Amino acid sequence: MGKRLTVAVLLLPLFLLLSGFTLIGHRGDPLNYPEETFQSFDSAFNKGADYVELDVHESADGVVVIQHDSTIQRMTGANLTIAKSTFAQLQQYHTKNGEPVHSLEELFAHEQQTNHKFLIETKIVKGEPHPHLEDKITALVKQYHMEKRVMFHSFSAASLKRLQADLPSVPRILIVGSLRRINFDVLTYVDGINLSSDLVTPQLVTQLHDLGKKVYVWDEMNEDRDKWTWLVNLNIDGVVTNYTSLGHEFQALKAASVTTSINDLGANSSVSALPVYENPYQPLQRPEQLAPQTPIMISSMVTVSGSTYYQIGNNAFVPAETVNLAPQAGWASLFLHQKILVTSRSFRVPVYADPLHQQDVIGHIANSKQARILAARYQNSQLYLKIKGGWIKAKNVQLLPTAENMGTWLTLYRSIPTKEKPLIHLALGKSAFDTPLLNALVTNFG
Repeated sequence: MGKRLTVAVLLLPLFLLLSGFTLIGHRGDPLNYPEETFQSFDSAFNKGADYVELDVHESADGVVVIQHDSTIQRMTGANLTIAKSTFAQLQQYHTKNGEPVHSLEELFAHEQQTNHKFLIETKIVKGEPHPHLEDKITALVKQYHMEKRVMFHSFSAASLKRLQADLPSVPRILIVGSLRRINFDVLTYVDGINLSSDLVTPQLVTQLHDLGKKVYVWDEMNEDRDKWTWLVNLNIDGVVTNYTSLGHEFQALKAASVTTSINDLGANSSVSALPVYENPYQPLQRPEQLAPQTPIMISSMVTVSGSTYYQIGNNAFVPAETVNLAPQAGWASLFLHQKILVTSRSFRVPVYADPLHQQDVIGHIANSKQARILAARYQNSQLYLKIKGGWIKAKNVQLLPTAENMGTWLTLYRSIPTKEKPLIHLALGKSAFDTPLLNALVTNFG
């Protein structure tokens, strides 16, 4: 994330952002309440989680027990191994909020009047008996009609394969901490991969999607705003996180955005450099800038909260208002630094805040006002020019080129294809001609 942005004409193809992702509370809300308790689960849902994640083991008497570790010592203080204890023994001990160790059946019964959804991890520990874990989970899912309210994930491919046979309609996700665990055999009985955040890349996400598999991401549960700033740019299907509130904040922003694939060359048609942001949802500025008239590859356009950005690299977005796509990007540079005179049939012309949102009129400028062009933008078959104070339509101005560059300028302007050529009024001033009649002549091109 700290790598310097390289602006070049040729960049690798980039991924397209989706409109949202599934937010999964890791063990509920463990930062505020004891993990995998009803209170922790409810808190995660209240903070915006779509699912909560929980872990299950099988007790000595065949009860499916909700607990992350193979013992209950960390959560209750009692050094009891779940696989070697009866559920009655386990329930004698409580977490700090007073809740006993729960079974999966108790959770399903408790949640019958809600629409809450759960991601269940089967904990398969070497040397620990689990003879009927998947069968017992299947029976509970069917008994409480939870088929559409659960997903499964596990480090154990064998466990997921057994669940595929028992509950083929319920999604199954393989958790991986190494890419060596992903192969074509395992992909035949899982619906997705849950990747460690240090493994995920845009290219890997694209490859898995091309194979018809969803991509989830988990972290070492120390995500902060910088991590989310990076993570939200990935074309992922879900995130398993301790930070449900923060995740929901980014999820809502991304879901409210509109993204369009571009995959074309463009350039900053401005006299000023543009800031580069980590993402368009909560813009965090990078140290780099996009210099004026610099060619770039644009992968997508993202509109969020009334603002539009172009993606120009991994975790690199620029405001779109002064960026033109090819071939208009080349022609727009003709107008930079030129002087103009406001001239229209009315006494004044509207000034816009942004050429991409023409409904935002922020003022007016009177006829005969002179200004210098700071940026140019083609939008909806019209050319907009930025001056100090805002944007105006090119059809409402006269261009005042200097004598020394008029010939070159006219040649380049005439080279623009007719369908792309903006209507420009060219004032032929006395710096170019001495004839008084020509001083007042306005020539229309286009």
